[in-house]
Amino acid sequence: MPYGVAIEFRTASSFLVAYSVNLSRGGLFIETDTDVPSGSPITVDLVIPGAGAVSLNGVVAWRRGPESTEGAPGFGVEFSDVTPLLGSLIDKLVGTFRNIHVLVLATDKHDRSALARSIRSIISTADVNQADTARVATEVLSTEHDLLVVDLDIDPEGGLSTIRAAAAQHPRVPVIALTANVKLREAARAAGADELVSNPPPFDELQVALVRALAKPTAVRGS
Repeated sequence: MPYGVAIEFRTASSFLVAYSVNLSRGGLFIETDTDVPSGSPITVDLVIPGAGAVSLNGVVAWRRGPESTEGAPGFGVEFSDVTPLLGSLIDKLVGTFRNIHVLVLATDKHDRSALARSIRSIISTADVNQADTARVATEVLSTEHDLLVVDLDIDPEGGLSTIRAAAAQHPRVPVIALTANVKLREAARAAGADELVSNPPPFDELQVALVRALAKPTAVRGS
């Protein structure tokens, strides 16, 4: 009997990012502590807001344990052909696609503008809102935002409180925290940040973090 796993996406936009990065190439990484041997058959149910669930059959191609220093534990799934099952669904979702909404919190005006430009150059459909204080960011933050990017180095406490506010949303808003301070990186992770990036952020590092945070499912449930 194949192993089964249900992967829930926060929004249709999140699923589309995951599809463009991984699924369209016939693979998917599933972050989980569950030990599933390589070669095991697997059924993956993709749960997408506004589209229901789609089942894909595949094989566990590789796995990474909790002791690995290369990334989070989990396994990679290889699908034979997802086009017949996902083709019409992708067309439907793309047809109703709204822009990806990103909220940037950075106290310094120059840093804030530079971040917004970098995000737009990475994701051309990004609608970037900018906040110069934690109070403003917390007031405008909502589940309509697909991502929160926070510069922690000038106002650490304000930045951390905004990260906590994002984590308290239902569903929670993914967060990228920017800091050059090791202790702040630890505090950001504890507050609920999904990705940690150097500050100022190298373009390649920010690009990887953006895609990874946007495509990350809200839940992975095995059976």
